[in-house]
Amino acid sequence: MTQCPECRNMIPDDSAFCDQCGKELKWCPVCKRPKRGTECPVCGNILIPGRKYLAMLEAGVSVAPQPQPQPQSSAFNPQPSAFTPQPSAPNAGMQPEPTVAAGTAPSALVGGGWRLTLKPGPFGRRGGIWPELSSCQFVSGNHGTITAVPGGWMITDMGSTNGTYINGARLTPGTPAAITIGSKITIATIEFTVV
Repeated sequence: MTQCPECRNMIPDDSAFCDQCGKELKWCPVCKRPKRGTECPVCGNILIPGRKYLAMLEAGVSVAPQPQPQPQSSAFNPQPSAFTPQPSAPNAGMQPEPTVAAGTAPSALVGGGWRLTLKPGPFGRRGGIWPELSSCQFVSGNHGTITAVPGGWMITDMGSTNGTYINGARLTPGTPAAITIGSKITIATIEFTVV
């Protein structure tokens, strides 16, 4: 099951249209989830109309863009919390991925009596990568996402009611932020330390 980005009702994963509100879904070929707008707010890829997306899946055509090789850099980045965009191929239809400095890759969020291992995917009260959060009434159903980037992780708030914070600053919905060791991340009312 997945969530309709328009009416927020749960619908089958193989839907071209929401069976609750009737809107045609637009799918991200990388995240494999329906989104609003023309570009995915998580990864920046162009969204594909539901009928075309499902037809491509049924035909066995790869709907995900081919990954672009990332250049290797020997430069040391002295600011572990900063991220820098990597160049991508012209006309690839993708925005550059942010990266975190080498040697600063965190592995988990610790707090509230939990240890949430970092892995890519959505999180929230309705499920995802951290089922522990389903018991917290202040966490939104589709609260946010974790994305792997070269050298680390990014967290994105997906328009949650009670917000996601890094070191006390509320994240702008749809805008990824780097996760760095030692940072305090608050998901709704639960404060975690990045380790």
